[in-house]
Amino acid sequence: MNEDKQELISIIIPCFNSGIILKRAIDSVLKQTWKEKEIILVNDGSTDSQTLDLIKNLKKIKDIFIINQENLGLPKARNNGANLAKGSYLFFLDSDDWIEPETLELMYNRIKEIKEISYIFSDIIIEGKVQKLVKKEYNFFEQLFLNQLPYSIFLSKDMWIKYGGYDESMKSGYEDWEFNIRLGSHNLYGNRLPKALFHYNVSNAGMLLSKSSKNHAQIIKNIISRNPNLYGIKNLIKIWLKWRQKSSSYPLIIFFPWYLIIKIFPSMFVSNLFILMRNTKWLFTRNQFLISIKNIFVKNSLLK
Repeated sequence: MNEDKQELISIIIPCFNSGIILKRAIDSVLKQTWKEKEIILVNDGSTDSQTLDLIKNLKKIKDIFIINQENLGLPKARNNGANLAKGSYLFFLDSDDWIEPETLELMYNRIKEIKEISYIFSDIIIEGKVQKLVKKEYNFFEQLFLNQLPYSIFLSKDMWIKYGGYDESMKSGYEDWEFNIRLGSHNLYGNRLPKALFHYNVSNAGMLLSKSSKNHAQIIKNIISRNPNLYGIKNLIKIWLKWRQKSSSYPLIIFFPWYLIIKIFPSMFVSNLFILMRNTKWLFTRNQFLISIKNIFVKNSLLK
């Protein structure tokens, strides 16, 4: 434990009809080794009686602050929570996920230790229908095309304010992806804390994940349109040259043809191709990539 005077950390937890699982998320924060913390619970228009009763009881607990709003969506809930946070640092956690007891302490110490990094994320323990450990290194070029990072990041409130928080229009998902890209456009990069601290519940996130996948092409095209300079071919080559020797989940060169596919083909085609490659777990291997394109052409009646 850091013996110096601790800075206040604000944990933002949006909630919509979460039921009893909300208590697991709250308890995981209350058990943190980092003592100077506050929980900002944003009730995003819940109507479930179990959820409302639990929120009512949580009001009695010190350092838990409740925000009630209409059902305005996850990005708005996170932004409202962050706006009212008093902490020097923010950490985002959804109501169906939870963290290990030393999470806040380890993330705070790391961001103070390595001055050139802008925010921290940890390895992910997938829970629910599928159980596995996910380790993702930060690579900004790869991040331009695939959302490789967990939404649950640790960063300063000053940085969050300066760069505008989450895009509240992105109710279909990926608002965290867009925010990370926006930070990267200002040379503000994430850093992996190589420890499994974040438990991500796929069973309850499945609907949002499916919805996001179906809208993948539309969302990434929207991100590209918002950052025309970042996604210009000259800048892409420049970024690729900077990041090509750094760790990545896939060979970075394959994102150039993927970029062309995004730019040229209809959104339905791109989304179907993305879903197929993700589900078959061999994203962007050369021969299978070409086979996938052919199969999607046939499926969409674009190739006879």
